[in-house]
Amino acid sequence: MIEIKHEKLNIKGKYRCIVISDIHSHLERFQQILKEVDYTTNDYLIINGDFVEKGTQAIETVHYLQYLQQQSKRVYVLLGNCEYALDALINEDRLCQEMLHYLRKIGKSGMIDQIVFQKHLDLKKENPKFLQKIVRDSLKNELTYLQSLPTSLETNDFLCIHAGIEKKKNWQDAPLSSFIEKRDFQKVGHCLDKYVIVGHLPTSNFYKNQINNDICFDEDKKIISIDGGTGVKFISQLNALIIEKDDQGLHFKQHEVQPLPVYQIKKDYFVEKKEIHKVAWPHFEIEILEKKDEFSLCRVLDKNDILWIKNEFIYEKKKHYYCLDDYIDAFLSVKKGELIKVVGIYHNWAYIKYKNEIGWIPIKILDE
Repeated sequence: MIEIKHEKLNIKGKYRCIVISDIHSHLERFQQILKEVDYTTNDYLIINGDFVEKGTQAIETVHYLQYLQQQSKRVYVLLGNCEYALDALINEDRLCQEMLHYLRKIGKSGMIDQIVFQKHLDLKKENPKFLQKIVRDSLKNELTYLQSLPTSLETNDFLCIHAGIEKKKNWQDAPLSSFIEKRDFQKVGHCLDKYVIVGHLPTSNFYKNQINNDICFDEDKKIISIDGGTGVKFISQLNALIIEKDDQGLHFKQHEVQPLPVYQIKKDYFVEKKEIHKVAWPHFEIEILEKKDEFSLCRVLDKNDILWIKNEFIYEKKKHYYCLDDYIDAFLSVKKGELIKVVGIYHNWAYIKYKNEIGWIPIKILDE
């Protein structure tokens, strides 16, 4: 059973600390970002929860974190809601049917699914309780590790916690769900006189009319949100918050890994700037006003925004229409010779990232 554990760390003198959150089993991204920031065992490294599920290397990620902790006592791994949920699904007998549902609908390629594949288990034939026991026995060491994780890590300069804390001085006096599942922390804030560093909610949720996965620094509320949406968002990145302390105080930097293919523009393309609209969580339901070959004119039901959505981003469920994920209706101007990142190519149009903006350009101007 997972219990609340708050840890404290007093860091003296100058130091460098790297904080990464919501890896979600994307081990290669994690290893790449550690390499790019030149991580060494002299650094403090904090993993701020949700390092499992929603990717394909859950077990391998756990083992790699254990390896890093064996190499350095300056590595701290914190609990997230995904670790908590995974432990409950596997260890609580009453949730055996829930585990089966999770496997079929949500947790494909996650830690449980890895064991099902390794053991050649048949979800249609196996008894749910028996299946749960096989998974539990197979992941005994990994589950023991998850149960050992602290909920928070407070240093003399900042507090790391997965989702947030309640706005009261005795913030430790709260249920576990508040620490790992809180959804209103960025809005409500806290009472501490130091920075609180969180993940849990992708930072793209906080940018009004742009798709941006960069770290959010709220200086007024002393909140730093670092979840770049890896494993959750269609457009995502893995962020590293780099904290450096010297005689002048604290300094913050960001480094990110976003593995998208790079193309070169072969022809100038210009469009007049217009008001940009964004479809974002949780307001994905839309009404189609006019359907054309490439884009459809749509209305976002909860916001009444009207925008053109690429047809490939629209799906129907129970006679209702939805946008697949965060979406922006921007069309971008680019110049010959410039390099851009391509999110995806859809018929005659490319969805790209250019100078930290997301938007559309025709594929005919891309150099293959």
